[in-house]
Amino acid sequence: MGYLVVGALIYAGLILPLPLLAVAWISSNRRPIELLVLTLSALLFLSGAVRSLKLILLGLDYSHRLFTTIGVNILVATVLGLYFAIRRRWIAAAILAVAWLMAAR
Repeated sequence: MGYLVVGALIYAGLILPLPLLAVAWISSNRRPIELLVLTLSALLFLSGAVRSLKLILLGLDYSHRLFTTIGVNILVATVLGLYFAIRRRWIAAAILAVAWLMAAR
């Protein structure tokens, strides 16, 4: 049962940030650099669902490169989440940080 919950959270982390980021890109008072970094992190996370892309972009299973990539993306999403929290637009970054954290598990 616990694996189903973790799996559902990972799939929600795959899909949920994308519509939120699309809405943020449409907004008139957007911050392009911050949104670009967050969008690239979300796309990198989404590419992890395809095995061949995961091996190329993230590295082999249980490798240092994989866990370094996950750690860097957790840090980036957390820092941007805190930055966006000040601007009251934190939800996509928080969901993405949790999704990367679940991927590290």
